Amino acid sequence: MLKLRIMTFLLVLFLLLPSTVVFGQASSSSIDKTNLSNGLISTNYKLKKDVETKIMISKGDITYTYDLKSNNSFPLQLGDGEYTVSILENVAGNKYRLVEKEDITLKSIDGNKVFLQSIQIVNWNQHMDSVKRAKELTKNAKDDKEKVTKIYNYIINNIKYDSHKAENVKTDYIPSIDETLKTSQGICYDYAALFAAMLRSVDVPTKLVMGRKNDVKAYHAWNQVYLKDTNEWVTIDTTYDAAIAKNNRSNLMIKDEKEYMIEKQY
Repeated sequence: MLKLRIMTFLLVLFLLLPSTVVFGQASSSSIDKTNLSNGLISTNYKLKKDVETKIMISKGDITYTYDLKSNNSFPLQLGDGEYTVSILENVAGNKYRLVEKEDITLKSIDGNKVFLQSIQIVNWNQHMDSVKRAKELTKNAKDDKEKVTKIYNYIINNIKYDSHKAENVKTDYIPSIDETLKTSQGICYDYAALFAAMLRSVDVPTKLVMGRKNDVKAYHAWNQVYLKDTNEWVTIDTTYDAAIAKNNRSNLMIKDEKEYMIEKQY
């Protein structure tokens, strides 16, 4: 479980001084819309040395804020409509200046596509060990639910919760799915990222979700998974069930969504 609220950044402020605000022109935009049909944007913004830089993606009154790092693919996960993408550079303390801003219209044929993609916090590719393991586990699966069940059972029986890491995790932490697989341990964020990446790699739309669970005190991460055969999103909590499996208690893979309060979804 995650004690710190990852990437909420409620203290972000804009320093809107004419001399520091720069709006990107179309000819020099660093926002890449090549994968917009999949619900993704990316950025090739050139980071300045020792300057903390963020990207803020807004739709209506909902905003997601990310650090710009090496993997800069980001989801437009709130469905069709108008998004505003802003790039911000830190000036001092919690003050940021706006260096680029662009309005983007998303018109997607299939809204589930975005939850099949590799993004900054669910980062995967076909060469990763975790993805290869997912394909091995599901090679004989007859449907999506069987794929989900095989990967779910693998994770809850092989990944252990890392309490020390949970106590010391930084707010800008981003999981590495292969590191979680290699070490066989992680926090709830690691569990959820690994599960999402493995399922996405075998064509099962999966959300990484953050928020609260009714009987968990700490901030938490889990998943919602789309089952094509029944046309429904179901709630699955591998972190919670790994603890149950360790104590040899029976558990149900699909949870009651009423036990969870979603604050962020990716």
